[in-house]
Amino acid sequence: MTDYIATVAMHQPTWGAFLDPDPGLADVERPHEALNIPIRGGHHADLKAFAGRNTVFDRTADRIAGLDLVYEDQCSAYHYFDLFRQAERCHLELTRLIDVGVFMGGSAAILAGCVEPMGLELDLVDVNDAYLRFTHERLRRLFPRAMNRVRMFHGDLPTYVANVLLAEPQTRALVHQDSAHAFDQVVKDLSSLYFARDRVHGLAIQGTHLRGDIAHLNFVDAAVHAVFGVGVKYEALGARYPQDAPVTHPNQWDGNYFLADTPEGMYIPFETAEWKYPHPTMELDAFLPVKTTPTA
Repeated sequence: MTDYIATVAMHQPTWGAFLDPDPGLADVERPHEALNIPIRGGHHADLKAFAGRNTVFDRTADRIAGLDLVYEDQCSAYHYFDLFRQAERCHLELTRLIDVGVFMGGSAAILAGCVEPMGLELDLVDVNDAYLRFTHERLRRLFPRAMNRVRMFHGDLPTYVANVLLAEPQTRALVHQDSAHAFDQVVKDLSSLYFARDRVHGLAIQGTHLRGDIAHLNFVDAAVHAVFGVGVKYEALGARYPQDAPVTHPNQWDGNYFLADTPEGMYIPFETAEWKYPHPTMELDAFLPVKTTPTA
């Protein structure tokens, strides 16, 4: 389904460019319905589990909890808190946060809470313009004063690297990748960062505990090792689930499940990263999507 959405999106005139906000969403009570975004499990991360550890995070969590909006989160509260900690630790070395694969704005809301207090920009990147517009509207309601530093880019990560990162040499970014979880697309995403590695401080990647139906090739951890080697140095992010936790069994929608005792994500600092792929003779064009005619 993700591949189909991406193929259709590439034929839209907005592909590869920044989107303007949709003012028509401002007065909509249930923007997910206006954008035809279904709610499946309705998971909300329990951010209050980390109350009292950081005042900036607490303010962000309070705003998220206080906003009356229908949405569902993609990650655990542990992942969101660890992502926040990484942004806070290195924010003096950053100019921008980049959230790739925004879904309904779970991670973007955490990162948007860093924009004003840390003096950063935030770019939202997704192949699905409906998710981008929902997330942007969610952030507007949460942090209205920060929105002059938030942009929506319609495209995948390789296209963002080609059209934005390489054109903005002063950027120093923390990239959060939580978009396509298929092995081949994750390899393309991570490989594209090789060509802008001097502009990326580090990579946070989610879904390294994910497995599912073979058709989806959900092997994010394998993609990380393909690009950075089996001995990649990383800091574990997010939750680890015990054996026989409900989420270690295939779910009812697409058969996805989580590996037990395996970190939800990884943080890889680029200062120490060793690139095993792509080969130095390869070029970014090899990782950009090829337009084909979409079929139903």
